[in-house]
Formats: sequence, C-alpha cells, structure tokens
Amino acid sequence: MRFHRNLSVVFFITALIFYLSFFLLTSCAQTSSSQEGSSQGFSETVTSSDSTNITYEFPDIPIPIELEKVEDKTMIIKTSGFQGGMLIYKGRITVVSLVEFFIKSMPGHGWVLEGTLNAKRSFLAFSKGGNSHCLIQLYEGSMGFKTEVQIWVSKPLGQ
Repeated sequence: MRFHRNLSVVFFITALIFYLSFFLLTSCAQTSSSQEGSSQGFSETVTSSDSTNITYEFPDIPIPIELEKVEDKTMIIKTSGFQGGMLIYKGRITVVSLVEFFIKSMPGHGWVLEGTLNAKRSFLAFSKGGNSHCLIQLYEGSMGFKTEVQIWVSKPLGQ
C-alpha cells in the first residue's frame, strides 16, 4: 500500500514538472513584448459569471459552483510575461458530469479541446490561441467521496 502511494506521488510530481516545463517553454517562446493588459486574466477575487460556475484566478476557466478550491494544494506562478500554475478543487460531483461540463463550457471561453483520455483518471487537454494551454485531470476520491479536479494552466501575459 505504501509503495503504491509513493508511486502515485512520484507520478504526480513527474507529470507536474513535465507539463509545467512544456507549457512554460511553449508559452514563453511566443510571448509579446507588450505590457498592455499584463494583469489581464489574473484576479484574486471570486466573481460569479453565471449560476453554474465561478471563476477564480483565471476568469477564462469556468469552475462549477459545486467545487471548492483546495488552497493548500493550489499553486500560482506569475512572472512579467507568464502566468500559470496548478489549481486544485474538490466537490461532490461525478467525473462524468465534470467532463461534460468542461467540454461544453471551455469553448465558450475561447478554449479548443485538443484531446481526452478516459481511464481510472480522466484528462482533458485544451489550448487557446496557440500559446495558452490547460490540462484538466479528474478523478473520484477514495470510497466515492469528493471528486478531485486538478487544472494545470499556462498562459503568456501581455498579448
């Protein structure tokens, strides 16, 4: 059991490093030198965009109201030309309904679905404008308790 947990942690850390490195490299390579709107897309306040979702740091990534942000696991990175990070949410909602929610709502915010992987954990890959990327991992908690949603996002600033 302990070996399985350690293997999961190693996989998670490896995947996180890979995806953040990939997104950082691809986003930084295409950033503009313009600083106009450099804080665009980053907000510390919670705003309600409609009755079915809430936006947090990234207003163009809809979050269902059934999910609560896990502050101690969430990580936001912001530099002069890049913002990204890993957002963690939990809630009592099925993976199937979350997959459907993201597939239907992300295109309304300019995201294009690039691919999906459905197994024990589901993954959704989105891109926006050729240089913004979002990977969403969804899985049900142990014994059917709260579903966890991990959102890895990478966006250049100043465009």
